[in-house]
Amino acid sequence: MGILGSCFCNAVKYKLACAPKALVNCHCNFCRKHSGAAFSTYAVFPEAALEITEGNEAIAVFNPAEHAHKHFCKRCGTPLFNKNARYPGLCMVYLGGISSSLDMAPTANIYCESRLPWVNGIAEIRAFEQGIAKQT
Repeated sequence: MGILGSCFCNAVKYKLACAPKALVNCHCNFCRKHSGAAFSTYAVFPEAALEITEGNEAIAVFNPAEHAHKHFCKRCGTPLFNKNARYPGLCMVYLGGISSSLDMAPTANIYCESRLPWVNGIAEIRAFEQGIAKQT
């Protein structure tokens, strides 16, 4: 059956034919800007494992550098996957778009020179199972 994923609006759907090679947290400045988050988590797959099953026409590409290609849904803006000439034959699929459960955790943090200083202490921050209840 494979690993399934989609964008937020479901205009783009994809299937991944194998388990990821790795999960990676990227802390580079571009990933922070592109995702709107402190870092991005990618599942790394062989490029041949990615099959767009629906909505290929809804995919737009942004090239922030000659070697980097960021693919996203042009309808809802969801980042989908990246290809980078520095890593030939691989694609980095944004973990947030993967609908199937992956039984693995990130194994590496990359571009740590850009990591926000508070990220290392994230486990010590108060945690709530759901949103914070109104304080009275």
